[in-house]
Amino acid sequence: MIDYEDMASLFNYEAYQAFKRRAVNPEHPDTRGTAQNPDIYFQGREAANSYYLKVPAIVEGYMKKVGDLTGRPYSLFDYVGDPQADKIIVAMGSGCEAIEESINWLNADGERYGLVKVRLYRPFDRESFLRAIPATVDTITVLDRTKEPGALGEPLYTDVCTAFMEHGITPKIIGAGTAFPPRNLPPI
Repeated sequence: MIDYEDMASLFNYEAYQAFKRRAVNPEHPDTRGTAQNPDIYFQGREAANSYYLKVPAIVEGYMKKVGDLTGRPYSLFDYVGDPQADKIIVAMGSGCEAIEESINWLNADGERYGLVKVRLYRPFDRESFLRAIPATVDTITVLDRTKEPGALGEPLYTDVCTAFMEHGITPKIIGAGTAFPPRNLPPI
């Protein structure tokens, strides 16, 4: 367990106080937002992209600090299993622990499996993801426990496929929900 003093050393109190000073205060009211038409709204959304894309580097920096404090290193994507695995699973959340135990048991019996644990999903850092995967992999199974309403397929599966396609790499990628056609849609 991390000591509270150690956790406090990771917290930027000056940035917190500056944030609090900018907060809405009933003693000093001011106007913060107004009605916007779509053209102005989307300009603001696009302007936020540069900040959004910096999130993985910031999170990775703090993961390193936590790892230095605890002795347990973390990355945006942690790989466990055979370093020469030909089949891997990509997953996130609590299911990773059971998958890791299964992989360790299978590999002890001579198999070559691996697991990529997704620690930060969105924004999805494709370069970090691809670095976590052994070059020997030919089949990837993505276990995604979410659905995006109105979208075909799972978001993690889609991001994994996109990462490989953008780099011209073509392993076999299987999504847990892609084996069957989506319900309530006519056949194509």
